[in-house]
Amino acid sequence: STTERKLRTLHGDAGGSGKKWGKMVWNAALRRGLMCVLALWLGFTSAPCKARIYTNHWAVRINGGPVFADRIADKYGYKNMGQIGDLKDHYHFFHSRTIKRSTLSSRGGHSFLSMESKVEWIQQQVVKRRIKRDYKTSPAQSIFFNDAKWSSMWYIHCNDDIHNCQSDMNIVGAWKRGYTGKDVVITILDDGIERNHPDLIQNYDNQASYDVNGNDMDPMPRYDASNENKHGTRCAGEVAASANNSHCTVGIAYNARIGGVRMLDGDVTDMVEAKSLSLQPQHIDIYSASWGPDDDGKTVDGPASLARQAFENGIRMGRKGRGSIFVWASGNGGRSRDHCSCDGYTNSIYTISISSTAESGRKPWYLEECSSTLTTTYSSGENYDRKIITTDLRQRCTDSHTGTSASAPMAAGIIALALEANPLLSWRDVQHIIVKTSRAGHLNAPDWKTNAAGYNVSHLYGFGLMDAEAMVKEAERWKQVPAQHICVESADRQIRTIRPEHVVRSVYKATGCIDNSNHHVIYLEHVIVRITITHPRRGDLSINLTSPSGTKSQLLGNRLFDHSMEGFKNWEFMTTHCWGEKAAGDWILEIHDSPSQLRSQKVPGKLKEWSLVLYGTSVHPYSSLRSDKPRSAEPPSSIPFLSFSLFLYGDNIFLLCLCPILLPLSPRRCRTCVSECPSGFFRDDRKRCKKCSSLCETCVGSRSDQCSTCRPGFHLNEDGQCVIRCQGGRYAMERQCHLCHHTCQECDDGGPDNCTSCDKDFMSLIIKRMCVSPDGECVEQCKEGFFVDEESQECEPCHRMCRTCGGPNYDDCDSCEDDFTLKDGECVDNHSASFMFSSVKPPSPLPSCPMCRGYPKGGECQPCAPECASCLGNATHCLSCETQYLLLEHSCRGHCPEGHYPNERVCLRCPPDCIECSQDGLCKGKAAARGVEVEGVRVKGGGGDVSHSTKRSTFFLISSIQP
Repeated sequence: STTERKLRTLHGDAGGSGKKWGKMVWNAALRRGLMCVLALWLGFTSAPCKARIYTNHWAVRINGGPVFADRIADKYGYKNMGQIGDLKDHYHFFHSRTIKRSTLSSRGGHSFLSMESKVEWIQQQVVKRRIKRDYKTSPAQSIFFNDAKWSSMWYIHCNDDIHNCQSDMNIVGAWKRGYTGKDVVITILDDGIERNHPDLIQNYDNQASYDVNGNDMDPMPRYDASNENKHGTRCAGEVAASANNSHCTVGIAYNARIGGVRMLDGDVTDMVEAKSLSLQPQHIDIYSASWGPDDDGKTVDGPASLARQAFENGIRMGRKGRGSIFVWASGNGGRSRDHCSCDGYTNSIYTISISSTAESGRKPWYLEECSSTLTTTYSSGENYDRKIITTDLRQRCTDSHTGTSASAPMAAGIIALALEANPLLSWRDVQHIIVKTSRAGHLNAPDWKTNAAGYNVSHLYGFGLMDAEAMVKEAERWKQVPAQHICVESADRQIRTIRPEHVVRSVYKATGCIDNSNHHVIYLEHVIVRITITHPRRGDLSINLTSPSGTKSQLLGNRLFDHSMEGFKNWEFMTTHCWGEKAAGDWILEIHDSPSQLRSQKVPGKLKEWSLVLYGTSVHPYSSLRSDKPRSAEPPSSIPFLSFSLFLYGDNIFLLCLCPILLPLSPRRCRTCVSECPSGFFRDDRKRCKKCSSLCETCVGSRSDQCSTCRPGFHLNEDGQCVIRCQGGRYAMERQCHLCHHTCQECDDGGPDNCTSCDKDFMSLIIKRMCVSPDGECVEQCKEGFFVDEESQECEPCHRMCRTCGGPNYDDCDSCEDDFTLKDGECVDNHSASFMFSSVKPPSPLPSCPMCRGYPKGGECQPCAPECASCLGNATHCLSCETQYLLLEHSCRGHCPEGHYPNERVCLRCPPDCIECSQDGLCKGKAAARGVEVEGVRVKGGGGDVSHSTKRSTFFLISSIQP
């Protein structure tokens, strides 16, 4: 055959040329490997060397069916593991003689395989880092269950006065209408599911389950001493735990069928994700995922080609053409100031991105903000807030499930109730119903706004809290929305320079593809912005998009820890905030560059190109319904009222308006109609404007602790109150109180890291950042060249002749700089024995930052080493480093050594026995001890109390590892 001739040519009939070719391949691979090692040693993070681990698994597209796939696999020494999920002509090949995990891609058989005429595409699978999204750390009810934890399930029903229950998701109301999830199938994509759990066994669905990690039908989790793989079982119990079985808990859809896919307990590759996302799409209705890329505030990642195809196939063909429902947790990167628009899973139009709120309606500390979030359910908040009750490993239950991990399964259960009410709902119908029925209620957010279609929407909570009863009622009478149109507007390729402290503004006049009836969009659903930007520090960028109707979406916020120079290459940002608005008109893109101190401002960024993709319909989506008004708000009216009548009540005259909201006007209590309540008022349940507390600018109730935003001069605290000063470990910014860094007990208004006192349980000293910033940073002990001032308990610099000093005075030297000798506790100049401290005047204060680029010697300022931004005593005794370096023990390095982690350009030591830890100092890899090896401790749900202290989190991780 042609392929055999190619192979003979490559190998050589006599063997000589084949050996030469093989040697060339080996040499090339070796050179590439050595380059990676060299690059890592030098601290570079170029694309080929950045966390790329190749496996011995391949995804192959072969035309001709499984017979040809088996034949080709056998021919080259592979094993065909079968079709990849529901992806036609895509096969999973495994090669047992290839290294399981390698930094080098395979070249030999891989190259030959691609030459087969039936092989259309081949890809060696790469390990992808994926994180589970939880965090370690009334009237009598007419419905009652005998399950032990039923009375404590606050997020399903409010039955006590102790916690001042304000609002629930009306799940009991949906149950009363007869909907419990019957005949709906949900699967949990996670680390497995304990199928024999007493609360799960009755509803367990074997057909909706699979072990992708083990390549078998049993999704039982892998057990260990730390119960690491409890996450999937916890999520499953929220959805479909059996009711009234006297065991533990009750699922939201307690008669639904529940399955599980074990896919997170091993190497996660594109193929693993695709297999999971495309499992049994004609049988499974809802896929729930509470994981994603690292929520570390610096990662930009999303689904690769196979996973994208699985999403598209599921939407197009799943559920007999109505479309699979993908529910996704929005992310837990709030503490790292992450932005979920940098997560390609939650940022997809095919997923329903779920946010979290605490029981009180306040923003949880882990919450990420972005414009792609669709809706919200309950989860944990602060330490004192109640958490989620659900099933746990070893046939137990837990009351400490946390994070957005807990919110996504809750939403999946509510959607199951709606699908039981109307099984014919399409994937877009489900999203429309969620948008129409979600409500702002008591959810506190400073950015609630009403878009031009009349919907309340927020970057924290999407369209608000889910309402199960409203959803099933809407589903009962729902008529399918018109066909989706996709309008891809022309790209704007004019290159614009992004200068520090400036805003780049680009206006695009969209037509909504009016010239093409098959793509014409008038009424919007999702809007995508595809953008390419080059920039020296990606985290300094923020991006806003304003619709023709004036609705502004923040596509990207500043990310403190994102030091990447990669920018964005054709990245897709998505917003739902324009839902229901008109597509045609001027769209305004604004990019703001806020340079941090960690980057040189000499190199500006560039906006290379951007374009709009508009999704929606060419006719009104609800024209066939009895009412097209959203529940979250009423459409604004351009006239004061529609009609009115007067009536008397005692001495008062009332104006009766047939309009959305009534506003009291005068001492005589006359009223007029407005489209929305003005500043200082809130809308009550009777559609009347009531006064907020005097310090509130906007609010959700009349009490002083129900403010949403504050009047100028005041700041919104965590209790919903407006205060003059933020207290309790918080600082003021943009009229809000924000948490200080976890190492600070208190900080000033300059930012979370500007400590004024330290956490007494963790840190004890403040070091002054000389020539870096005038602010404080909490540390465990003073660095070399500093000593503890006993009065102020701050780290003060030693005398310039001291390398180290122990105090209590700055000239009590323990060791000396070069050219000086220690004698009787004093540093003596080697060139002049009589030159003692007694004859030396105290050093003058260090010059300010613009001047502090060297060190004084001989009456002149000598330059620091090139890698040092500032130094003391000699050129290599660095106090701070240039942008591309990290400070460790007064030397500047390209990367932190083992046992350390980078934090704000400084290498800090990991906890004891920890060989690898995260940006926050949380242990990710522990040194082998007593025969134990831990290969990556993930953040996961309910594993311990939610904690804001790195020390407490670290203690939990260490204590959970047993021999």
